[in-house]
Amino acid sequence: MVNEDRNKDPQSFNKTIILVGGVPGVGKSSISGYLAHKLNYDIVLSGDYLREFIRPYLGEEYKIAMSSVYDSWQYFGEKTHDNIVKGFLKQTEIMNRGIEKVFERANQNGEKIILETLYFYPDFIKKLSNSVLPVYLYIQDAEEHKKHLEERSNFTHPRSHGSRLSAHLFEYRIMMQKSIEFSNEHNIKTFDMTDYPWIKG
Repeated sequence: MVNEDRNKDPQSFNKTIILVGGVPGVGKSSISGYLAHKLNYDIVLSGDYLREFIRPYLGEEYKIAMSSVYDSWQYFGEKTHDNIVKGFLKQTEIMNRGIEKVFERANQNGEKIILETLYFYPDFIKKLSNSVLPVYLYIQDAEEHKKHLEERSNFTHPRSHGSRLSAHLFEYRIMMQKSIEFSNEHNIKTFDMTDYPWIKG
């Protein structure tokens, strides 16, 4: 996946931070672990855990972040395509503040980090473009995506049953499309993980 950037030589890869985006079920955890091993990255962070960490400290004005992202449309009215996008972007705005600070600290310390997250709409990416490699993962076929979600508890998330998430595949794929549009606009590489049958998480 990163051969073009590192010229097939891990020592020549000059990005200290890799940002792996994607909705649940596309292989973020598996790919992040694989890249960490291949490129000798010591720190792998999950956006899910960052979200859980910041939730207790959020004020009333950020209460939207307390809900699941697939329910965040409720803060904007009826369940429509536009409101699903609005809820996703609002939660992403909150998360990006924390992610940007993590990346700034990693830059200061010269640490190599991989961060994988659902909240992929990194408006700060230009500011950190010299050190951050963003990539976005997706699965083009909806049925294949559903299959990956429902099987993921057998691989990377043993206590997180995929059926709960696959019930919200409609919402997740709207978020996925929005992130793909952002990636295309900013020349961020996207990868269809349908061709990677060993990815299950």
